[in-house]
Amino acid sequence: MEVKLGAGAHGDQFAAYDAWADVKGIPVSARYLVGPNADPIPNEPSHWSRQLTVVGLLASWNRSPDDLARLLSVQALQQFTQLEAEATGPASQASIALSDALRLRRLASITQATAPPGTIFEPKQRSEAGAANICAWRKTADGYVVTEIQRLNPRSPRGGTGTPFEIRIMVGIPGATPEADGELADRHRSWLARRSFVRYAGSTVQAMVVAPEDDGFKTEKSRGKGHPRYYGYKGGGQGSSTVLRSTVDLNDMVIAFSGALQYLTTYPEQ
Repeated sequence: MEVKLGAGAHGDQFAAYDAWADVKGIPVSARYLVGPNADPIPNEPSHWSRQLTVVGLLASWNRSPDDLARLLSVQALQQFTQLEAEATGPASQASIALSDALRLRRLASITQATAPPGTIFEPKQRSEAGAANICAWRKTADGYVVTEIQRLNPRSPRGGTGTPFEIRIMVGIPGATPEADGELADRHRSWLARRSFVRYAGSTVQAMVVAPEDDGFKTEKSRGKGHPRYYGYKGGGQGSSTVLRSTVDLNDMVIAFSGALQYLTTYPEQ
């Protein structure tokens, strides 16, 4: 048994386990990939069973003849149930870094499986500021267009919304200066605006967004050069911000971020 928490499947781990199991004579039917649910994961081996969930595994230990095993089962199930509620419930409850990471990893696995062809997911799980995020982008004739869903600081939510999550849509040129990225954002200002994305995504997403009719650009001025009215990163593109309401849960985040991935395909090339 290997237990992973906050880490994805990678490398040739499954092949190594299969080789070991073959040597030991362990049948394929006894190889389990256990998770909180049956959501697809990258590099998932099709011959490993996904029928057993974490809840089912812990519940089965509750039938153990060993007293300590039963006690641990009950306590572990209580902890997992609480964590799952935080990771899937309204975003305002996601105040624990671990539940945020689990929420975003599940969000990534679900949306990546249904993303439009040509969408590239960035495996990095942290922003430049260290916040948990999921990032995806598409190549364009003049650079790239990117969307990300990022955890903000829930203690000081932007605009007093009480939610720690936002979606950003940005454009950029590989290796360019912030000024060049800003000039590209200038040319696509109308498309980048929050209201344009929200209108494209429809009424369901509109209900999840704070101030859906605003443009989502920065309003404060900066001492530096460039284009301070856009959200963005140095060397990472500039664009708009869409703040999600505090009532948004994981399923809502999947709908909103999937809408952003679809919106990237409408990027105006001219």
